[in-house]
Amino acid sequence: MAVRLSSETAIFIGFKMDGTLRRTLQNLSGPDKRYVSTEDPSFLMICRLGEDDYVGKVVDDRLTTERVDDVQRNVRSILQRLCPDFRLPPRMEILACDARTPAIAGGDA
Repeated sequence: MAVRLSSETAIFIGFKMDGTLRRTLQNLSGPDKRYVSTEDPSFLMICRLGEDDYVGKVVDDRLTTERVDDVQRNVRSILQRLCPDFRLPPRMEILACDARTPAIAGGDA
């Protein structure tokens, strides 16, 4: 069986949020609010997989292993700035975004 590759599928790099992180991000205000969105991929996005919300970066262009490391560091850096008391998971997940259905959780964070 041959597997077809796609250069048009966005990739998500991030991790599943727990309730504490979700509440913290939902309560951001002022200039910090722009760093996390459900609609704007400029910084971090909150996306949904099944019933779970994830926070991370959506990348539309092709990735190299070095770029994955850069994105992971960027996600960690932003979250550590916004939530300095939150302990981030040691590993992030890499997931393909489904272009057929919205992957974004409802409402702004």
